[in-house]
This record gives sequence, structure tokens and C-alpha cells, in this order.
Amino acid sequence: PGYYGSPQIGAPAPAMGPAAGQGGFFVPGAGPAPVPQMQAPGPAPYGYPAVAAGGMMPPQQQQQQMGYPAPQADGLAQQFSQMGLGQGQQEYQNAVLSGRPQLAMLDEAPPAAKLPAGITCVPSESAYCPAQIKRSTLNAIPRTDKLLKKTKLPFGLLITPFKTPDEGEAPIQVAPDIVRCRRCRTYLNPYVRFIDGGRRWQCNMCNLHNDVPISMDFDMVAQEARNRWERADLNCAVVDYIAPVEYMARPPMPPVYVFVIDVSYAAVQIGAPGVIAQTILASLDRIPNIDGRTRVAFIAVDAALHFFQVRPGSAEPQQLVVSDYDEVFLPSPTDLLLNLSECRAGIESLLARFEGMFQTNHSVGNALCPAIQAAQKMLGTLGGKIIALLASPPTVGEGKVEIRPEGKDLGTPRESDLLRPQNGWYKTLAADCTRAQVAFDTVFMGQQPMEMATVACLARYTGGSVFHYPSFMAARRPEVDRFTHEFGRHLGADIGLEAVLRLRASKGLRMAAYYGNFFLRSLDLLALPSVTPNHCYAVDIEIEETLTAPVVYFQAALLHTTSFGERRIRVATLAVPTTENIHTVFHHADQVAIASLLSKKAVDRALVAKLEDARDALQHKMLEIIAAFKTECTQASSGATTQLQVPRALQLLPQLVLASLKHTSLRCGNNITVAARIAAMNLVLTLPPELSVQPYLAPRLYALHDLPPHAGYPDEQTGVTVLPPRLGLSSEVLAPHGVYLLHAGHDSFLWFGRGASPALCRALLNEQDVASIPNGVISFPDLSGGADAPADGYELNFRVARIMRRLSDLCHGLWRPVTFVAKEDGEPVIRLMLAQRLIEDMDTSAPSYQQFLGQLRDKVNRGSF
Repeated sequence: PGYYGSPQIGAPAPAMGPAAGQGGFFVPGAGPAPVPQMQAPGPAPYGYPAVAAGGMMPPQQQQQQMGYPAPQADGLAQQFSQMGLGQGQQEYQNAVLSGRPQLAMLDEAPPAAKLPAGITCVPSESAYCPAQIKRSTLNAIPRTDKLLKKTKLPFGLLITPFKTPDEGEAPIQVAPDIVRCRRCRTYLNPYVRFIDGGRRWQCNMCNLHNDVPISMDFDMVAQEARNRWERADLNCAVVDYIAPVEYMARPPMPPVYVFVIDVSYAAVQIGAPGVIAQTILASLDRIPNIDGRTRVAFIAVDAALHFFQVRPGSAEPQQLVVSDYDEVFLPSPTDLLLNLSECRAGIESLLARFEGMFQTNHSVGNALCPAIQAAQKMLGTLGGKIIALLASPPTVGEGKVEIRPEGKDLGTPRESDLLRPQNGWYKTLAADCTRAQVAFDTVFMGQQPMEMATVACLARYTGGSVFHYPSFMAARRPEVDRFTHEFGRHLGADIGLEAVLRLRASKGLRMAAYYGNFFLRSLDLLALPSVTPNHCYAVDIEIEETLTAPVVYFQAALLHTTSFGERRIRVATLAVPTTENIHTVFHHADQVAIASLLSKKAVDRALVAKLEDARDALQHKMLEIIAAFKTECTQASSGATTQLQVPRALQLLPQLVLASLKHTSLRCGNNITVAARIAAMNLVLTLPPELSVQPYLAPRLYALHDLPPHAGYPDEQTGVTVLPPRLGLSSEVLAPHGVYLLHAGHDSFLWFGRGASPALCRALLNEQDVASIPNGVISFPDLSGGADAPADGYELNFRVARIMRRLSDLCHGLWRPVTFVAKEDGEPVIRLMLAQRLIEDMDTSAPSYQQFLGQLRDKVNRGSF
């Protein structure tokens, strides 16, 4: 008879040893399966909350600790009823779309997937995949494609395999050896089923019966017994495997970084070369180099190529200049790719002198393309990352671009043409580099047009990142601090190299389309020369056949080389129940995941078609979802209605769709440059759902003049800074006597009403009154001198600084926001920037939230969609 694993918690556990089986290890069929002992655990596994001493935390307690609403169902029968598998019908709660949206709901967990009891082979809370790593738009999946189409809901996954661990999280557990289904190649996971007395296991993907290898119960190397129920892959939905040699086409390569730095006149004018060199110099100890194999190289570009040769042990770099790039060559076959440890003195000397080498440079050319070709030759078969830091467009050599005038085309249908690459050279180069395991990061600095739509293809098709600093100048301290923090953090990130990501799903499901920065090698395989932390990869899923199983599974496997030279496979397995009940589908939809997927699809469409088509498709999808719910799940299934109803789980989806339409990536109007739109589109494509939705699409707004007593201080139990109540994103909440903080991820605003008191100004910024506060960008002052307690008279400054640090932590430290001071009667440009982020208000690009709801209601009542 089949069984799901160990007996119930609390049953007596047989001791391991000779009594449990022959030879001192567990022999399937020789007796009861040993169960994990309930002991005080160590640090929480990656992505999971801490477990209290004394044993495993019940699911309800874990969800409540994470801030999730506790499940309302008791018992397997009621769970099946909720999934539409029984005769009962859950009373679901609908929401009426009226009034101001409750943005605090964005901090709630997605609706819990109601899985059958005992579905995991080991009773472990870590067996359920964290939403931060793998998230489905539907937590109850329709069994047929007909039912899915009836709901009009998008069905997809959002995968973030390299999530930055939160403070206190233990690293991902490593499984002892690889066990896979011999037919579908699914990795062993918590949802497999052991049969035949434990001698065989049934694959949860294809149901094939596989033999249990002896290594699962006995360590052949150490010659000792293993407790199979303690295996990481049977207890955790996310695990790492150390890849054996058969998973390697070659030995793991070292991390290699080639910095291509623009030193043309445009770059020198804004002081970029010196700041770049100093940032790299300060980050040398952060660049991954655990095994001492990391290599770096530097190429300076203007109208010529400047290579730098450093010999091991020498502190004197030598500059080699090449001005002929008809046939790109390396001026020295060796000593250009430098071992970071062996050549450390020479590298430091080079970076310290770098600004002085080019501070009088007046060359206006940019030989980026020949520099990239030289970097390819330099990397050879090693692979690695090429980081291009640009302040001017590539105008020399093969692949050069012509600057397209954009002033008259912005806000017109012709703008869509400016978002497409000017030529195919960069995409072709990216495809070639992907095969050679070379990735690109592109950093654009300054306001000069640089044809970002063309050059950014390098990062998009190799799994890289795009950075944009349009207002950068070395004389602007906040901008320099921002670049130094963000670029330095990026250099120090533990990246994955030489990676491929393969997705598997249960029978009847098909991966239809992918979104993100990668190169699609086959229908289910993404090529990623570099895996950047917190990069998200989205996929559309189609139902090809009727799903007969009560639960379907999705497994993502990321084969990669770690920054410390180890070949690993990261496996994440997600289980989602199926249903025949359309009510269940709607009420278990994840509005954050849906909004993130829809925004990624809209951006992808805008890049290949037209901006107008992307906006129309986004609005049409929102209209279809509301109309489908009205028709299928409300009493007013036909005829006109005065109020729109949606499931509570989708209560904020209309506002999130409106936020996408008003965001820089899709906003209509003629005041958004092509470069700003391309940078915003890249972030929408790559950010995980918990960051792309908030604060990037829907910022956070707080009243600083009316903070609750506990806000800005650490919580007594968790030690985490308590945030104040969140306000609606409308100018109606801005009182003339108030001071407000708006946090949008990469930017933040301090709004001062004209009636803000002088005492408030002194306590916050040490300024006499509102009039004395400077307009524009400021560096938020630390009036407590870095102390853990506020200085006398500056308690508000201390609390707000802690709140801003907490908001940065929630963004995984990705951004160092530039803080703008916006006064009620201050500079119009900054007030406009703030107003564009108050997405509930009407502006020239889109209606207000209430007007948007009215438009949706009228179209639903008319059936005009």
C-alpha cells in the first residue's frame, strides 16, 4: 500500500541502527519508516520564518507570523469543498469598487493554496514554496482551458531564483545527492509518494514509479546510515544540489569582470570616469573572490581603445592605446586579464590614477563596439561579464548608431518606433555572447542621448542589468552617493554564472511565453550567462488537456556556477490545487502576481508593437476580468449595475492596472524621454512582483507630522522598525500644515505644506521654517550622528531616518533613493514629479481612480469590450 511518508507527529519513532534494518541502515519494508525527531531547530531555512523551539510550527501559526491571514477552513472535506471538489460551497467575500482603495492589502499574503492534508511526504513547513521565490497568479487552477478562458484571468508563474535573503535567514539547504524521475527528469521533492513499503517512489509530475536508490538510506562514502526523512529535498520546496561532473560541459569558470569605461569628452564633463574608478576601487573587497580566481580587466574608450597591462606583483600599470579597429586585436596576449588577488597593488594604483589620466581628454568619439569585440577576445572561452559604463553614444566602428531626434515624436504613434533597436548588431552580438557565456550590464550616465533602446539589447538578451542615471554629475553629492551605493552593491552581489533555467509542469500544462532578461534557447530552457539577484522571470501557462489530478506541480531547475566556483542546481517546486468551481478560481487569484505579470506583458508588447496597443490591451484585460466576474459570480449577471463587484482577492487590481498605465514605462504624453522609458521598462521586466508592484508602480505615502507613538522605533518582539499607517495616493490627503514622505523605490519625496510649523522643520531637517528648506535634491541629514538614540530636539529626524532605512530594506537595498523636497508652493517641475506618482488623481495621461472605475462600469454595462 502507498503512504505519504512518516507517521503522524507524536507517534513513537523507531531508532535508527541495526534494529531498523540490516547493516545498520533503514531497509524499506523492514519496519516502520523512521520519522524526524522534534527538536529545537536552528536558523529558519531560506525564505521561511523562524520556528519556535520545541518543534515544527503549525501552518496557521507560521502564516500569522509572516503576516498572512490564517486559513478559515478546518478539515480535508472543507478544503476540498473550497476547491470545488465536494458538494459544499464556500461563502466567499466580494468587494464593491467604491471609495478609496485600501492599499494596506498589498502587504497581505496571497490567498493560501488549499492543499490536501498529508500531501507532503514529510510534515515540514518548509515544503511549501515561498511566494518570494515562485508565485502563481492563480492559487486554484481551473481544470479545463474552457473554464480558464471563462474567467479571463491570466495564468502564469513569476520565478525569482536568486532572491536576496532577508536578515536572519539561513542559506538554502543542500541536498546530499541527486535523485530524479527516470522519465520526466523531475527532481525529488516534498510531494513525491513512497510506495511498496518505501522501496519505490512515485513521481508527482508524471506518476511514474521509480526505484529508491540505496544512497537515500546509506552513505556509501562515509559508510553510515542516513535518515531519508531528514533529506533537504524531502523537507524543503527550495533546495540546492551540488552538480556532479555529468552536469558540466567544462570545469566551473572563475568570475570575470571586464569594465568598459567611457572616457570621452562627454564623460569627463560630468566627472564620470573618476567616480566610476573610485567606486570600483572601494568595491574590490566586495567583488566575489572567495577562491582567489576572480579576474578583472579595464578598457577605456573614446575615439580609441585604451588597454591597461599589470604584471603580478607590480604596482605600475602600463597603458596600451589602439586606434585601428578595422580588425580588432589585443595589444598584449597576456597581462590584460588580471587576477584580482595577484595584481591587487597594480589594480589599486590604476584606479587611483584613472581620473587624472583623462581629465583633459577632448575626444568626442565612443568606440564601444570595438571595445566589446576586444573584450570578447580577451575573455576567450572563459565567459564572464562585460560592464559598459557610458556617457555618450557609440559612434565609432562597427555597430555605431545615429542619434534619432525624438522631440516631435514623443507622445505620438511614432514614439513606438524609437523604442525599437536602430539595428540588429547588438542583438546578434548578444546571442553570440550568450553561447560563449558572456553577459552584459549597461550603465548610462548623464543627459546626452545614447540610443538606449539599441544598446540596452546587450543586457536584455544576456540576463544582465540596465542602470540609468540621467542627472548624474560628480558635483552633485546625492547623485554620487546613489551611484556609489547601487553600483557598488551590484558589483558585490553573489551572482550565478553559466546558467540555464528549465521549467517543468504537470501533464496538461504548457509554457507559452516568457518575459524578462534572458535568451530563449528552447521552449522550456532559458539561457542566462549571468543570474542577477532579485531578477524575476515570468512565464505564461496554457492548459492543453483537462487536469484530472487534484493538485498540479511546477518545478524550476537552475543549473549555474556559484561565485565561489561550485556547479550547483537550485530546484524550486510549487504545488497548486485544481478546481472546477469558477468562484474558487476568482477568490484564490493573486492580485499582486497578476498585476506584475500584466505589466510585464504590456511592456513586452510595447517593445515589439506599439505603446497604444500595450495600453489598450492592459485596460481591455481589466475590463474582461470584471465583466467575467459579474457574469459568472454575481447576482447581477446581466443588465446594468450601479456598482462594480470583484472578489476581495482582486480588490486592488483596478488600481494596480491604473498605476501601470500611469507609470513611466507606459504613461502617455510628451514629457517622458525615450531613455527614461526604456530604463523603466527594463525594471518592470526584471523586478519581482513584491517590488514591481510596490513601491515601483504604487509608491508608499506616510504622514510624518502625525506619526503614531511606536512608528520609527523597533518592534519589541521582532526588532524591525515599525512603519506608520499607509495613506492613499491622492493629493486630497495632503494637509496644508503637514509633512509627508512618498517612497517610490528609486526616488523619494518630502512634501511640505505651506503651513508646516517651524518646529516641525527644525526637528526633521534642522531648518528654521519651510521657506529656508532648499528646493530640489537633498541628502537626508543624520542629526543623531549615527547614534542608536535621537539627539535632543531631533527625535523626528531619528524616527524618519529609521523609517527610510526600513523602506530600503524592504527593497532588498536595490536602490539608494534620491530625496526631492517638494513644497506646496515650490518648484513646478518637482511638484509635477510628485503629482505623477499620486495615481488616484487625474492628470493629463490618464483619469483618476474614480473616473477609471466609472469608465469600467459604463463599458461593462454596455457590453462594449
